Amino acid sequence: MYEKAAAVCSRLYALQHIPMSIVDRAGHYLRSWPSSILDMMRQDSAGLLVAEFKQLSGDRAHPVIHYFDRGFYVGLVEITADLYLIIGLCSPYPHTREELMEMSVGTVEPGKIQAFCDLMLQVPVVTRQQMFAYAALAAQQFSGEVIPEENIWYQDIASHVIGRTQGLDEARFQQREEADEHTTLDYENGVSRAVELGRSDLLMEALYAVPTGRVGTMSSNALRQLRYSYISFTTLVSRASIRGGLPMETAFLLSDLYCQRMDVLTERSDIERLLVDMALDFCDKVAKNRHLSGHSPVIRKALDYITVHLHDDFSLEDLAAHCGLCRRSLSLRFKSELGASIVDYIHKEKIGEAKFLLEQTELTLPRISACLNYSSQSYFTQLFRKYTGETPEQYRARHQSR
Repeated sequence: MYEKAAAVCSRLYALQHIPMSIVDRAGHYLRSWPSSILDMMRQDSAGLLVAEFKQLSGDRAHPVIHYFDRGFYVGLVEITADLYLIIGLCSPYPHTREELMEMSVGTVEPGKIQAFCDLMLQVPVVTRQQMFAYAALAAQQFSGEVIPEENIWYQDIASHVIGRTQGLDEARFQQREEADEHTTLDYENGVSRAVELGRSDLLMEALYAVPTGRVGTMSSNALRQLRYSYISFTTLVSRASIRGGLPMETAFLLSDLYCQRMDVLTERSDIERLLVDMALDFCDKVAKNRHLSGHSPVIRKALDYITVHLHDDFSLEDLAAHCGLCRRSLSLRFKSELGASIVDYIHKEKIGEAKFLLEQTELTLPRISACLNYSSQSYFTQLFRKYTGETPEQYRARHQSR
């Protein structure tokens, strides 16, 4: 079975260049792809993963995928009762060398950390769906059975930094004196899971569930504390959306835009309302991206470009060039797959953005029209009425009164 497993791993690594290793039941590395990992990893570093796998009652038909809180995936698949396949490390977004070095402490041989970072910087970005598919495919090769997604255990693990204990001890002492605990990971995991799945119903349940504990104190100023919490929460949600399959560039841009919107607000209620709208928007975009996953790569590329450049002045020729087609070919494929013209789709997306700005900001109509690159306010009003049945003024008055 070992030789068969090695052959499977060799083929899988050739496909995607995602690192993988075969380890024994004690977590000792036996063979790795690329082979250099074998010399980098501490021989006992995988022992905890194997132990966790056994505690979860994992088997050949039930792989486990761990997501560490610093943004890394590791998958574990049982080959036999004595052999296991480790998939990863890999991540849904790029990391700096400093982040990789911090992650490697305690798992990589001290003299190999720089080489390990060089290797990880070349590993491709992997979405959560890809990780599930990869683990299922590997498990199928060993068990001979098709592994459905619901058979795969998904675990969020908090990774801990060893060292700097003095500051941590002081913080813990103060926390015990106040008899208060930080918000548990269950709350964050509930929000992250809902966004990853694109499930707004689950997200609303998670958002309005009463979390135990409190948010850590980052400022003595209440409004500044809320702003810091908002930024932290936006980071959490944007990373979850990437794991859910939202293009990384789209997620990062959306995160920046929502932080900019928050930055001009001065009322706590406005920031709190924007926080909920932000999370729901990310969730909806993940759901929409999943819905569009059936479209061809070139059309998905066009849709991503439109999303990222919605506030920019770009032409259909610019869009077609980005997709590697002429304008006519792209227009025909777009109409065939989405049932709408490119121009109509762009207008609908811009009107959706205008609705948000009318509801959540005090921007004037000329300013909103200019942000969306419409030639005049009258043209913007004409299009808004066409797609919504009312003028921008009527829409704003109705939603603000509500």
